[in-house]
Amino acid sequence: MFNKVILIGRLGQNAEAKTAQNNKEYVTLNIATQESWKNDKGEYETRTEWHRVFAWRNLSKFAKTLQKGQLVTLEGILRYREVEDEVKGTTFKHRIAEIHAVSMKRLSKFEAADDPSDGADDE
Repeated sequence: MFNKVILIGRLGQNAEAKTAQNNKEYVTLNIATQESWKNDKGEYETRTEWHRVFAWRNLSKFAKTLQKGQLVTLEGILRYREVEDEVKGTTFKHRIAEIHAVSMKRLSKFEAADDPSDGADDE
């Protein structure tokens, strides 16, 4: 059995550093990927998908340097989390897909002088 996700996409906002209940730091990223195709009329259509990505431990140090609009590639595993929401007195259960990054590289230029090379194989 195998669970591996590979993405190339752009950050929709700056990386957000957080602290878990066990006081371990992690970073959340919202990454957009796009696909394009020709419809029956020969016109191009595109669809953007948004992916929620988590970077933990040493990889979080690299991930928090990422900024909105930067192009990145990452490898990770797909995990699901069950959530309950209440709307107008009715409880709904649903699953949220999340990617937990294992390695990550910046593909676009970084303007800051202190640019860590990347977070590849940091865990």
